[in-house]
Amino acid sequence: MKRITTLLISIMLSGTALANIPSSNPVYEAGSQYTAMLDNQNSQWHLVPRIKHDITQQDKHCQSNTVIPAGLWLVTRDTNGNPELIAPSQTKLPKGHTGHIPLVNCSDKQSNAFAVSKKMIDWLSNNTGAIYVK
Repeated sequence: MKRITTLLISIMLSGTALANIPSSNPVYEAGSQYTAMLDNQNSQWHLVPRIKHDITQQDKHCQSNTVIPAGLWLVTRDTNGNPELIAPSQTKLPKGHTGHIPLVNCSDKQSNAFAVSKKMIDWLSNNTGAIYVK
């Protein structure tokens, strides 16, 4: 009987300990870790300006064939000064992905690049350091 009681207490305590383990999935917060979000499925941008209310934009005339893997992406410039997205280490990438995606204007049909409007490229370059892609 004593062994059964000890076993039951051990099981209950281990279950409580496991319930308190935090998730290993990153949790991102708009406005602090990123200031723009892209919904890959409908090419809709959700912009989070620091002062004004949130803005949602969708450019139906600018569709990109490149899909950006979900996660956090940094907006930077490549060695030629062109805008690009770089995946930080916590962003899970498909095997063989370089972690670099050039941002190009809608009229530029560059492979392995993400096409967005010139207005959106300018906004991202001037107003954000990171975007969240879902």
